Amino acid sequence: MRDWLRLGRLAGTCLRATSGPRLRAIQAWREKPLPTQERLLLDLCRKAARTRFGREHGFAGVRSVREFQDNVPLRTYLEFKPYWDTLLEGETDVTWPGRIERFALTSGTTAGNKYIPLSDEGVRSQRRAGRDIVNFYLEQSGDTALFGGKFLFLGGSTELVRLPSGALAGDLSGIMACRMPRYANLFRLPSPSIALMGDWEKKLDAMAEEAERSDVRGVSGTPSWVFCLFEQVMERRRARGRSVETVADVWPEFRLLVHGGVNYEPYRESMRHLLGKAVHALEVYPASEGFIGIQDRLDANDMLLMMDTGLFYEFVPREEIASDAPRRFTVADVETGVDYAIVLSTNSGLWGYVLGDTVRFTSLRPHRLRVTGRIAHFLSAFGEHLISEEVEAAVAGACRTAGAEIRDFHVAPIYPDQNTPRPAHQWFVEFVKPPADEHEFIAEVDRRLQRRNDDYAAHRQGDAGMSAPLLTTVPKGGFRRAMKRIGKLGGQNKVPRLRNDREFADVLAQCMDEGQKP
Repeated sequence: MRDWLRLGRLAGTCLRATSGPRLRAIQAWREKPLPTQERLLLDLCRKAARTRFGREHGFAGVRSVREFQDNVPLRTYLEFKPYWDTLLEGETDVTWPGRIERFALTSGTTAGNKYIPLSDEGVRSQRRAGRDIVNFYLEQSGDTALFGGKFLFLGGSTELVRLPSGALAGDLSGIMACRMPRYANLFRLPSPSIALMGDWEKKLDAMAEEAERSDVRGVSGTPSWVFCLFEQVMERRRARGRSVETVADVWPEFRLLVHGGVNYEPYRESMRHLLGKAVHALEVYPASEGFIGIQDRLDANDMLLMMDTGLFYEFVPREEIASDAPRRFTVADVETGVDYAIVLSTNSGLWGYVLGDTVRFTSLRPHRLRVTGRIAHFLSAFGEHLISEEVEAAVAGACRTAGAEIRDFHVAPIYPDQNTPRPAHQWFVEFVKPPADEHEFIAEVDRRLQRRNDDYAAHRQGDAGMSAPLLTTVPKGGFRRAMKRIGKLGGQNKVPRLRNDREFADVLAQCMDEGQKP
């Protein structure tokens, strides 16, 4: 054990000592981001000039951002799919030079399963961003003891499927696991055999069994699934006759939670109580299409936009993304406090690609942002125009006021019928710690939404356009059963916060009914 601790601290010290050049490079583009982004775009166009896409869009003659925007329209995944279908068949030089050997498989909200091309350059950029997470953490904390134990990655299966063309497809975490530096495997959990497992429930159980017997000092994953893992680990420790109240009772040296995918605020209090000690929480913004942001300050709640990870960014005002002539801003043009749809051109052959996320800048010196939701994830069944950030902030605030803690929630419309004269919203909430007064809790949510959103307030005025929201308490495990029912159970899948229909709500209600049957 002592040898292992010395080895871990030595590794942490070496990583910290060698981070200087990279941190200085980051500081340079923090101060002058536009030249970095312009050079990156022109370099991408130069490299792809002889590809089919590059020839069709005049890349050889592109000399500026404006010329690129004039030549390349915005495209969604479905609009790009004809190009990528030929990549899946093994064709070379389509949107990026050479042959694409890897595809990140992700489940889309509007396009079913999506195959996102990942070039060798793209893999290296993702790997560099992973090292940057460590660089930022060590720079801020100086905590080399993190490497004295294990770090658990709560991702999808690392098993990759070989396509007819010979290329490999699978979860991004599986692709990146094959390209991790060798030293990282000394500190990584789960073990390879468990990481390969495709059945999420069996995998989660196996990870809990392995982790409970290990000195885990950090975890990376989506908050809701991290919560499930922690509970299973504590249950296993109790089954061995130990008194366990918090994660700290199992892993006294636990010190870092790396999270992403959803807003952390609704989980913050629940996680703090579950952990039982103060730990650093570091947010990241990874996507199959590229690594976009990393929280570079331990005491912040926003992320630094990564300017040199092979991604050229454009930002379209959210309300214009579906228009015929949307404005396309660079990092030089954006403003704080505005919701933008994020658009990527990448070193894996994505060009003017509408990612689907919306972001809002909190700072421009340097460029820091928060994710505010998805273009497709909003609730305006009756003209109320709610977005994810607003409902997440409202429920987090109501939890603080009521002393409640939640595990997950979903909001769906209630359409008027002969029994319901006016429309309303139905809130499905799975509590970790329920409020003393559920009626006051949902009333507080309602009040907070009215203060944040004028359209919602107008509809709620005097109950004229919408009745008060209805709270439905989901029993423990209800969301998990619903996600399994729709085939979205796993570390890379997230509960949909908002929908303009009742598709997920009806599945959830059905799972609740089945769970209550004797």
